[in-house]
Amino acid sequence: MIVLGHRGIPVLCTENTIQSFLKALECGADGLETDVRLTEDGIPVLSHDADLTRVFGADVKIRETPLSKLKDYTIEGQTIPTLEEFLQTIPSGKYINLEIKEAEAGEITVEMSQKLYDGDIIYSSFDHCLINKLKYQHPALNFGYLFDETHINMTIEEFLSLFERNTFSAHLPIDAKQYNSELFRTLLVELRKRGIKIVLWNVNSKDEVEGFDKLIDHIITDDVRLFVNSL
Repeated sequence: MIVLGHRGIPVLCTENTIQSFLKALECGADGLETDVRLTEDGIPVLSHDADLTRVFGADVKIRETPLSKLKDYTIEGQTIPTLEEFLQTIPSGKYINLEIKEAEAGEITVEMSQKLYDGDIIYSSFDHCLINKLKYQHPALNFGYLFDETHINMTIEEFLSLFERNTFSAHLPIDAKQYNSELFRTLLVELRKRGIKIVLWNVNSKDEVEGFDKLIDHIITDDVRLFVNSL
């Protein structure tokens, strides 16, 4: 099972900072998960949120601010990293999951990461139309669909139909197990039959994957130390 640090290792360092990414790897992570969106001047940066309020304490919208201004805001000496800085800092050969937060960031994220990083990359998004477009344009690359509570009313047939062609992975919230554990297991088994990699997020206890661990390929966690050398 491949262990990915969720935005680095946020239990120790501020999420989605270079410090957090490197610390997760130092703690034994196989790779990293992070979020990509664009600045006003079209530069891909790493931030889960659309603004800096929660992380940097500044009411500044990323999409409405140029990179030069965003770099004025710091926390613990860290600034919002660009995708380019991330790709040039992280050692080669790691597993990287780039979650694309907005459609406009799709193509530049793929092109830049393919150019700058030597390692396994999965591109994922809650925007399934974006993934459909990108996996058609880049059939040799790895794309995955992200799911959350907004997809809870999908039928099994609708869910599985997404994986009929050229899809690498399914990114499922561990919380989905709480709604119907048997249905959750059924989905995992059906995905496995189709050769789809299963990525679970956000897993912060070994108990959460008990009984399912043999069906899982990647986990995303806030604290990689809980899982490294233990699964």
